[in-house]
Amino acid sequence: MVRLMASKVRLYVDHPLGEGQSVPLSREQAHYLFGVMRLGAGDVLSLINGADGAWDAEVVQAGKKGGVLVCQSQTALLQMPPDLWLMFAPIRKERMAFIVEKAVEMGAARVMPVQTAYTHSANRVRRDKLQAHAVEAAEQCAARPLCRAFSLDLGQS
Repeated sequence: MVRLMASKVRLYVDHPLGEGQSVPLSREQAHYLFGVMRLGAGDVLSLINGADGAWDAEVVQAGKKGGVLVCQSQTALLQMPPDLWLMFAPIRKERMAFIVEKAVEMGAARVMPVQTAYTHSANRVRRDKLQAHAVEAAEQCAARPLCRAFSLDLGQS
């Protein structure tokens, strides 16, 4: 049974979600939840992973170097986005972050920087940074499927 989300704190995890499923936290995730958002043992938050929908999870172990969450109930089913791709020529990094953020918010399935004959900053595209911006945007706007596939097309157009 799917019920309404009880928490305003959302966290993207790269872990399968299901009722009773234990989810370990990385050091960065623990810092965000317990240091920044001030959650503690017994608090409830929403988890998304881009595959299993949204789940409410309870904090069962909270620490500075990690923690453990346990999934309680599904709050939203996975809804696949339309097959919408956004391709763009790389530009300054702060503007690329903005493009990725807006693409996630509008539900793009793929975001792909492409190299053209006029691209000068193709060597500065960092896939890990773009993916981090996509995760942050998904957490902020409650996007359930997360756009992936940040690849640089090296073909000239």
